[in-house]
Amino acid sequence: MHSNRRQFTRSVLLATAGGMLLPPALWAQAITYNVKKGDTLGKIALRLNTSTSELKRANNLKSDLIRVGQKLTIPTGGNTNLAGYKPSAMSNYIVVKDDTLGKIAQRHGISVNELKAANNLSRDLILVGQNLRIPGNVARQTASTEDLMAKVRAATARIKIQRDKWQRIVVHHSAIKYGNVEKYDAAHRHRGMQNGLAYHFLIGNGIDADDGEIEVGPRWQKQQAGGHVKNHLINQTAIGICLIGNFEKTHPSKKQLTAFTQLMDWLQGVALGKKVHFAGHRELRGEQTVCPGKHFPLALMHARYD
Repeated sequence: MHSNRRQFTRSVLLATAGGMLLPPALWAQAITYNVKKGDTLGKIALRLNTSTSELKRANNLKSDLIRVGQKLTIPTGGNTNLAGYKPSAMSNYIVVKDDTLGKIAQRHGISVNELKAANNLSRDLILVGQNLRIPGNVARQTASTEDLMAKVRAATARIKIQRDKWQRIVVHHSAIKYGNVEKYDAAHRHRGMQNGLAYHFLIGNGIDADDGEIEVGPRWQKQQAGGHVKNHLINQTAIGICLIGNFEKTHPSKKQLTAFTQLMDWLQGVALGKKVHFAGHRELRGEQTVCPGKHFPLALMHARYD
């Protein structure tokens, strides 16, 4: 099944950052989206960083009417570049007896969704002798293969994670290029936030914290609810991750994206031991914001974490 999101880079065919992959949209300079209940062209356009008119033109639509299950072509646009990535290598794999998509994906360090996207598969059915395209892993192509999680693991080893409490992860940008845990904690307390820093984790950009440095906030250390969105109920169950920078104007760095995906993989695979709902701040109902910015690769992250 194709990825449901956009904002893919033109500089990659199929890429991962710490395990995330870009579906094969760029082979044809477009991806597809399956319409879900409650979707409108306007909502889809906003979510996938395009316009209603572009959607209608790409799909030869005469009106705004769409139906559940309909496949829409999502054209890539000029603002979909993710700086710093190179085309990933593709390899081929011949399906043998007893293979499943899950086994093949695990063997190659990718997800089933990524494997299906790379081969335009809508089902999990594969046949012996079938030739599958195996996307490369951008984590092996980027300059950094550094483990950026040491501080997080050390800090978490001292606490008991309330696994049942956390049901989603929300990503933010700071909207300014300065900041670290110490500065934001003080600022948020000054604004009347009793528990300080609104987020559970910050990822530095090389100014006030090292590039790609994951800082652990007091709310994670105390397993306290966040303060990073307007909705009180979401704050109670959502882990907030904030990357330092204004991604309406600039791109996150390679190290920041590597750190983010390492943190996401660890949270879902180790700390929480389960997949939780993932969203960008602007995707939450009632949150009137552009956060985490048009240059943050939400589509790439959804391809990995949905």
